[in-house]
Amino acid sequence: MVDEILTASQVADLLQIHPRTVYKLVKQGSIPGRKFGGGWRFSKHEVLSMITRQNVRQTLQSRVAEER
Repeated sequence: MVDEILTASQVADLLQIHPRTVYKLVKQGSIPGRKFGGGWRFSKHEVLSMITRQNVRQTLQSRVAEER
């Protein structure tokens, strides 16, 4: 299977955020991306995996907070 490569605008559409926010998240290390030529490129698989990891982390944190 070949992984789809996305631009920052495509990632923004996928995550329903502003493209500027994508660049901020890259700078923070929250979204994995690579500088290629004049712009950033992102693996769709890596972006979706990041979303899944964050959702699992948030769910676990919520459960721990509820148990306290």
